[in-house]
Amino acid sequence: MTDVLYIAQLRNLEPWLTDFREAADGIVSFAMLDPQRPLDEQFAGVPVVVDQGGHGTLEMIDAGARAGVRLWQVLGTGLDHTEVDHILSRGIPLANTPGQFSSVALAEHALMLILCLAKRLREAEANCRIGAMYAPVTDELSGQALGIVGLGASGRELAQRAAALGMRIRAVDVAPVDEDELRRLRVERFTGIGGLDALLAESDFVSVHVPLTTATRHLIDERRLGLMKPTAVIVNVARGAIIDEDALVRALRARTIAGAGIDVFSQEPLRPDNPMLALENVITTPHIAGVTRGTSRRRSAACVENAQRVLRGDEPLFRVLANA
Repeated sequence: MTDVLYIAQLRNLEPWLTDFREAADGIVSFAMLDPQRPLDEQFAGVPVVVDQGGHGTLEMIDAGARAGVRLWQVLGTGLDHTEVDHILSRGIPLANTPGQFSSVALAEHALMLILCLAKRLREAEANCRIGAMYAPVTDELSGQALGIVGLGASGRELAQRAAALGMRIRAVDVAPVDEDELRRLRVERFTGIGGLDALLAESDFVSVHVPLTTATRHLIDERRLGLMKPTAVIVNVARGAIIDEDALVRALRARTIAGAGIDVFSQEPLRPDNPMLALENVITTPHIAGVTRGTSRRRSAACVENAQRVLRGDEPLFRVLANA
């Protein structure tokens, strides 16, 4: 009997498939779903589905429900591509691999974007190519105010790294954070999400680390972008739709903010005519902030652990109980 049916994201197989195979070796058996073959015969007798990226179709979910699948495990954090309501309505327990598994990768990538913007990397590279030396003049991070929107796992990892560089950290989140933890992270000021306007107005750098939900879609809109300093920059390694992308383009074109570092977009794959690609004050990366070997190995190990738990009759970890 096959323990796990693996639904691959065919244009994004690696390193996820190899790392899952290595984590599963000798622990659980698995087969890859073939979308060209009848679904019912592939799901039959399979207790666990591992859905890479959460892109399983309604037809796949229905086949899993008919087969009595006992866990639909998403290999990933965000569930904006996942048919959460349908999975739950069919009585299949759902789990993901939440932020703690990609937090280091996301924090490092956010910090890289912050450094590239502060050091004006794009202009510096262009000047090297034309022999223009000693320009541009750049900024230091020490003493600069970093506003972190969302002090979950990746936000906390970023706070530690930024504080080590002498940045002054302030943050907002919907969930309270213990005072001892705030001291450990060297967060100067922490408020609920109601303090977002003030955080945007006073920060030199803003980094977004909240999940995409109905409450956070366009959380940073035209009005809130207008609160930022004209010298400030914003970084997004979370989900594209958290920032109103059209409003962001207008702000960047008008230079009402100085720049942006964007890893995630409201429409992916990114269209070649996306206006952010033509802006000189933007650094873009193709949704790779969490795509590290470390993230892949940690997520794979978590999926295998959950499969083992289900096979033993235990409750899976990191269950998703409702669509956010």
